[in-house]
Amino acid sequence: MTTTAVQRSMPAPHTGTEHTDNRIGTVITVLHDDVLLVTGDDGALLTCKRAFSCLIAPVIRDRVAVCSNGPRHGYVLAVLERAPGNETRIRIEGDLHIDATGDVRLNAAREIAMDGERLTVTTHDAELTAARSTLVCDEFEGRIGLVRLLGRTLEAVVERIVQISKTSFRSIETIDHLRAAHIDYAASESVRLHGKNTLLTAEHLSKLDAEQIHLG
Repeated sequence: MTTTAVQRSMPAPHTGTEHTDNRIGTVITVLHDDVLLVTGDDGALLTCKRAFSCLIAPVIRDRVAVCSNGPRHGYVLAVLERAPGNETRIRIEGDLHIDATGDVRLNAAREIAMDGERLTVTTHDAELTAARSTLVCDEFEGRIGLVRLLGRTLEAVVERIVQISKTSFRSIETIDHLRAAHIDYAASESVRLHGKNTLLTAEHLSKLDAEQIHLG
């Protein structure tokens, strides 16, 4: 066998590169695990997987950019066009961490909703401005150093109130109303009631009991 015949019988050396083809297509079916069925503008049908860098999850009838490494398989690199009115969903596999050296702002024309198993917010200053706010929770626990409330009306409807404090001070300019079935005041030292006019009445019994009683 000649040298030329030996060279022709040897296979071509493997370069380690594969041919890639970029094209534009339309999503016709969303399968599972981010696997899509895409038809190219040339009529070719490809089974594609959403690329990791393609954050927007494609839906049916989306125009997408496809990079294929074979005649029937490829990756959806980006969503190029979507019909108006469809929801846009950003899908991330695993944890997501947003790191910005400047400000981060979220703006929405209607609603911003957050849903998760746990919410943690750590900040130096927090400010909430709303025309109306509603908080619904089964249990609320707070540890606050100082609380200041400024408002026109405070209404509370609760079944039970327990308050324990070292010092309590209330100043009411006009009228203080208390309506209860039973009232029990007890002081370890002294009790003082004073007013320009003081009136004590009872339907059945009024009783004063002490070692000394001074009137006048």
